Amino acid sequence: MFGQTDRRTFSASTSTVATGCSVAAMTVATTGLRPSPGIEAAPPVTPNLVRPKEIPGARNVGRNTVETLLFRGVSTPVAFALVVIQSRFLDPSGRGRFVLVVLTVTILARLFGQLGVAVTSLGHGEPDRALVRRALGWTMALGLGGVGLILAAGAAIDSFGLPLAAIAAPALVPNILNACFSGVLLGAARIRLWNYIQVLPPVLTLAGMLVAVVGLGRGVDAAVAVWTLAYFATAVFALAAASDLWLPLRNVPLLDRQGRALVRLACGMGVVQIVNLIGYRVELFVLDRFKGLAAVGIYSVGMQAAEAIWLIPAAIASAITAPVVHEDAAGAAQLIRTACTKGLVYTSAVAVAIGVAAPFVIPPLFGDAFRGAARPLAFLLPGVVAYAPVTILVVYISIRAARPRLSLLVSIVGLVVTAGMSLVLIPAYGASGAAIASTIGYAAGAIAAWICFRSLVSVVAGQDTRPAWRSTGST
Repeated sequence: MFGQTDRRTFSASTSTVATGCSVAAMTVATTGLRPSPGIEAAPPVTPNLVRPKEIPGARNVGRNTVETLLFRGVSTPVAFALVVIQSRFLDPSGRGRFVLVVLTVTILARLFGQLGVAVTSLGHGEPDRALVRRALGWTMALGLGGVGLILAAGAAIDSFGLPLAAIAAPALVPNILNACFSGVLLGAARIRLWNYIQVLPPVLTLAGMLVAVVGLGRGVDAAVAVWTLAYFATAVFALAAASDLWLPLRNVPLLDRQGRALVRLACGMGVVQIVNLIGYRVELFVLDRFKGLAAVGIYSVGMQAAEAIWLIPAAIASAITAPVVHEDAAGAAQLIRTACTKGLVYTSAVAVAIGVAAPFVIPPLFGDAFRGAARPLAFLLPGVVAYAPVTILVVYISIRAARPRLSLLVSIVGLVVTAGMSLVLIPAYGASGAAIASTIGYAAGAIAAWICFRSLVSVVAGQDTRPAWRSTGST
């Protein structure tokens, strides 16, 4: 019933049509599935057509979005509690060592952690076991290579040193593995399991730190060890819960055409993540250079409050990934447009509420020294709202269309504009100038993303070769 397979066969009684039988006898014509002798008196319909295959996650976009927001509602305060524990129970230098070594692992995890998303893109949303096994094989290869890089960084960087790097480096492998399964699960619309994998590391890390750091007072080495063990425990859970995606385990070539395409696409997406990570923070380095650490501290409060709004479009993007990958070209584009509209409306409403409340909430919550964060926050909010749909657009650009280079272009545009405007505005206006520079950069990135999306839609229209899960048969 799909495309070229839409053929009709006829029962023996159908041959009477050619000899002038009544029109009622024509209804015994059947599809190639089975004869239908009992429908002669029925209206001229085709009750035995194959029911269209349901698009995974299409019915549950709203529910999955709310569920993801609820899980984020758990992980966000947990992350805040971790910051409080590290600040109070580790001395400033210990906190700095923890942040630097974790950031080193995180950078490589961002670079190598897109293998699952690449599986979803190349497999058109279908969890192909062969592709998943290749992704797991590349996870081990890249993860072990990355461990060596982290150890080398520890030996070269005195800020955290080789011993602490040796504790943190093994966490790279389970970190990438968890990200791999997460990408595949998104494509299969298994949002609840995806959410469990996202929330487990911070929750387990918090529990471990309460014991090792708060209870036993073991310091930064114990804090990093707990963080590493949390990722290993989550990886064990992911392997067991998603065993249907990769078992039975078989040898698969990593360097064949599919394997090379997989790692090439994944690394392209990873580079986008790295550029994004730098682009979101480039103004901090300029602000530190011209105004000092105190200005960075004040600005960072407003920045974190503003960027928390992105939890909303991120949840929407997670919920629509599977439907967008499975839909036909027109349906996928329309779904993206609808999701972007909702993302803009929701983030705008939240941004207005945050902007109004900030001058009254920031001083009592963070202290009077941070009262000045309300002004940069007000300048940041328009840019954060404008950039919110980009998270959703990237689902189409990088995953549906498998064009991570266009996503990279969007990130580079935002990075270059933000850096340039920071050099112009920060010397004169300080933290407020940094916020304005970021807003201009966010707006430029958003415009670039919309241009890329519209260009892809116009090119793909009428040329999409992906299976649309709907019947093309007719009577």
